[in-house]
Amino acid sequence: MAAIDEFLELELIKALSLSFCTAKELCGRAELLPPVPKWQYRIVSTTHPTKQLLYLYWRDPLDCIESLFSHPLFAKEIDVTPQRVYHTVERTSRIYNEWLTGDAAWSMQSQLPDGATLLGIILSSDKTNITNMTGGRVAHPLLISLANIKMATRNKASSHAFLLTALLPIAEFLHPVKRMQSVLEARLVHQCLDIVLEPLKQAARIGRMMSDPLGNLRYCFTPLASYIVDTPEACMLACVRGKTSPITMAMYENFGDAFQHSPRTAKMTLDQLSSISL
Repeated sequence: MAAIDEFLELELIKALSLSFCTAKELCGRAELLPPVPKWQYRIVSTTHPTKQLLYLYWRDPLDCIESLFSHPLFAKEIDVTPQRVYHTVERTSRIYNEWLTGDAAWSMQSQLPDGATLLGIILSSDKTNITNMTGGRVAHPLLISLANIKMATRNKASSHAFLLTALLPIAEFLHPVKRMQSVLEARLVHQCLDIVLEPLKQAARIGRMMSDPLGNLRYCFTPLASYIVDTPEACMLACVRGKTSPITMAMYENFGDAFQHSPRTAKMTLDQLSSISL
């Protein structure tokens, strides 16, 4: 605190006309900042034993989306209205450069109540080392973003448009059949996604009031727009007999029942899952 006060006493800093003159005033300004989504955790139980207890760490994804949607830095970078963009005035050729310019967003919006806002959810995950030289812990970080944020802004790392919403545990199952271990690991991801994404599923069905960057309250619905994964996770999204793999049911079941075209899958037993080649 003393060092900050000394720094703020410099003539060069005083010339900046800051809204605070002391470290105590700076801390007071920081206390007025909006709260960030809080972390929580739980022990995940499994039907088959594992070498260690499994801890799932996550933040409410709806709080993360609300934090992005209300961020003042995105005030000019967020679109909330589906639109059709054409190359020429004759409207013979469409331009698809943002999520809200696509037919899917247009169709979803038409099924919402009048005045409601469509917020497309983007999820991304990849197996990643989260510690080095301290145990080599690994997890599946789950990132979340808004498809409504313009792509050029969303894809810039400096924009911080992707928020870490969960660390999905990676288990070592003690099942004697190697192939079954892979199935159990996939089901664990399924189980954790079901826990983490439940608030988003509810908002996709019944909506949620949120504040936009300008402070206006909007009635928002949160369907899943995209799920970005790397090779191991992509196997979980593979098609089985023309239908979405049941391993990813947590991503889609009840995730947007308000929309008629939302994909649905049937639950399968562990024996049925074991017959699927991942």
